Amino acid sequence: MKRLLMTMGIAALSSMAFSQSVYDALTFSQFNPVLGTARYAGMAGAFTALGGNSSAIKDNPGALGIYRSSELTFSPSLYINNDGEVKGALDNFAFVINFGNKKRKHGYVTSSLGINYNRSNISRYTRQKMEESSVSLSDYFGDMGPGDPHYYLSQDINLLDEEGYSLFAPDAFIQRGYTLMEKGHIGQWDIAYGLNISNIFYVGAAFGINTIEYKQSTIYDEETLPNYEYDHWYMDKTYYASGHGFNFRVGAIVRPIDELRIGASFETPTYYDMSDYYDIEIGDDFASSLEPQDEAFYDIRTPLKFKAGLAGVIGKKAMIDVDYQYQNYKKIRMKADDINIDSETDIAEERMNQEHTIKVGAEVQVADGFFVRAGGAYSTSPTKDLTAKEAASVTNLRICTFPKQAIYVTGGAGYKGEHFYCDLAYAFQNRKDHLYPFFPYYSEPKEANLKTRNIIATIGWRF
Repeated sequence: MKRLLMTMGIAALSSMAFSQSVYDALTFSQFNPVLGTARYAGMAGAFTALGGNSSAIKDNPGALGIYRSSELTFSPSLYINNDGEVKGALDNFAFVINFGNKKRKHGYVTSSLGINYNRSNISRYTRQKMEESSVSLSDYFGDMGPGDPHYYLSQDINLLDEEGYSLFAPDAFIQRGYTLMEKGHIGQWDIAYGLNISNIFYVGAAFGINTIEYKQSTIYDEETLPNYEYDHWYMDKTYYASGHGFNFRVGAIVRPIDELRIGASFETPTYYDMSDYYDIEIGDDFASSLEPQDEAFYDIRTPLKFKAGLAGVIGKKAMIDVDYQYQNYKKIRMKADDINIDSETDIAEERMNQEHTIKVGAEVQVADGFFVRAGGAYSTSPTKDLTAKEAASVTNLRICTFPKQAIYVTGGAGYKGEHFYCDLAYAFQNRKDHLYPFFPYYSEPKEANLKTRNIIATIGWRF
């Protein structure tokens, strides 16, 4: 009876020779919407209509038209993941060269050429405590058959008998747990150019070059009562992915009066060339067996982006900006030359959502040259809820987290002199993910809040 139950899920799992899924593509499509320079982050990234900040280039290249001088800026940061792990990185760098005659009032006034880098970190540690079950994952390995690496790795450590049956007794008392670890980053270099026309219209274009580095490790543990011969075993599946891609974006800001700015931008899909592979290690307290899998090559096309913003400015005293961002993750596409993965398109169309993000940020000058900032943002869920059966068909024996709605709260302060400025910001993210273990049909989704914190410092020079 136990083996019959196991067979129910094998068709979906054994067909997953292609280890990637559209949910991996979703991970590579998401860039933290509030991170950049400390000023940008302190205002929750609400700069689509304001411009004049290097990180705003990734939202609206018309931001370069606002510049009236050249600039060099560095933004190191500390990243604290949900497990309290702290890491540092240079998450923003920008160099802007300004041209033209600032005294002109009509027609071409100034223009700026900018080179900008922004980085969004990926980091998570999730540990699910041991839970009770009468079903072992080793039964699935047996049903996969001799052609599957899980099968012969399990036999190597005597987890299965010669006929492929699990050596756990049919009614063995089993405790199981799992650990998920994710590390990596998405980086984007922008080469952008912006124009100031009559101090009313600011237009720009940017070419983006993106890079991805990603590692996910999923560790599964099982234990039985001491009466059984095989008291403990584990599976560690580590997935590595890297790639590079490009996109193009255009944008504009209109300032009909000094106190009002309206901005909008359009970004093409990002086209990635990806490669990945994974290792499977199965072992117990005495031995282990490792099998590296072949590297795979494929392409990803992320959704296009549309952004719009409305800002109010009171001289040099205060400003507020409200932004809207739209992405339709149903339009994620994957393609491989040697593997038919058309089913991933169907999954995207059926199980992804349109994502809407609202960002609000404000800045107030509290003393000569000193500013305080605050902001918030909210993103709707890019994925639909899945049943355990649906999740099993796409996880390929990996723990998967499907992102849901996210809330961001930010704040900061800064000093701006004639040529030198420095800023400090704090950004908090709380995202309610659904975590699906890779134990098919028997594991319901867990709610796994991803709470992360960023502390960003920016040092800049204008000349």
